[in-house]
Amino acid sequence: MSGARVFISSSGHDAFEASLLQYAIETMLAAQAVSAWTYQRDQSRAEKDVAAALKQSVRDSLATVFLVSPTTLEGGAAQWMELAYADAFEVKTFILLHHLDYQELKRRERGVPPLLLASQCNSALEWKRIVEEIRTLAVEAHRP
Repeated sequence: MSGARVFISSSGHDAFEASLLQYAIETMLAAQAVSAWTYQRDQSRAEKDVAAALKQSVRDSLATVFLVSPTTLEGGAAQWMELAYADAFEVKTFILLHHLDYQELKRRERGVPPLLLASQCNSALEWKRIVEEIRTLAVEAHRP
């Protein structure tokens, strides 16, 4: 069985949390051969066109997980672009709010992409449910 990939987007400040999520996804979905991509671990430092590489990584993914925190809201232009790629390529997207709730997100509406506000946002505490939804996607993707 060839594996599927999940693209994890996070701010640099949240790299540790993203690496924990990456480990959890890969461990819990090992039977489905799912790997998780994060910038810190998987982006080639030799890549000349990082934006194009990120776009391709999103396009090639079964799902994307966006870890959105107050740090993202302060300077998340790269994450917003990744979110736009996921939308354009119709990649299943999960939003995890980390140290942030939806009401605070709405209060900070300025600078927050409408796509994020229109999305189903989940507390980061619900990460296990998201992993199970990704498992379902991976199983369905491998059905003949």
